[in-house]
Amino acid sequence: MGGGSTVHRQRLIGRLFQTALLAAALLMVAGQANMLRAQEEGAGTHEEESAHHDNALALFLGAATHLGSDGHPNETGFAIGLEYARRVASRLWIGLLGEYSSSDSQDNYIFAVPLFAHLTESLVLVAAPGVEFATHEVDGHEEEETEFLMRFGAIYEFELDNWTIGPQFHGDLVDGHWTLVYGVAFGIGF
Repeated sequence: MGGGSTVHRQRLIGRLFQTALLAAALLMVAGQANMLRAQEEGAGTHEEESAHHDNALALFLGAATHLGSDGHPNETGFAIGLEYARRVASRLWIGLLGEYSSSDSQDNYIFAVPLFAHLTESLVLVAAPGVEFATHEVDGHEEEETEFLMRFGAIYEFELDNWTIGPQFHGDLVDGHWTLVYGVAFGIGF
């Protein structure tokens, strides 16, 4: 893969995350306006309001550690992602997940369909089948791979009105290798 395609990919990533941040900001403003309107109309208690949200959007910031194998050391890099979730039952949500992680020798793009099982008001277990597009350096040149991914994880959410802050820890299994993904998601319910 030549240098031009790397520059093109970096621009594409930049535009993707600019768009994601703008969308998240717009949804947060809309959610805040909705909450203020509900307060003016004399809406119910906090518990009633949070139970009413059927959609959630979150921005994830964290890190990914690719566990070494075949003599390769562990590598850690940053991770950023966007999650959308929709309630399908009282304690079960389904969503869409897009995430990018980068380390010294590898770039990963993950797209998955997570299932969120809310065990309690705060504790959430995650299972997400998906696909990983990886670009890594081998003997001085870049190679691209597309693999099936299975993510298992846990989130602990702290709520404030329709906002959430959720520390997360996940394990991604791809072709027999594990990547640990951890960080914090900042979300809004609407």
